Amino acid sequence: MKKLLVIFLSVLLISPVWADFEAKKANNLPEGVFRKTRSGEYAQYDKKGKKIGVYKIINGRFTKVK
Repeated sequence: MKKLLVIFLSVLLISPVWADFEAKKANNLPEGVFRKTRSGEYAQYDKKGKKIGVYKIINGRFTKVK
């Protein structure tokens, strides 16, 4: 009975933290246009066409190089 109570309380305490983490993750999306370069990198441009950053795909995720 004590184990069930501990598990239940831990779920109640962790769930608000997890929901806040998911909300922060969704709001941090990069803005602009991504174009693939000849070297296989992805360049990020803003609304005016200025280059903001350069990304590479490492293990299926975009990682900022410059």
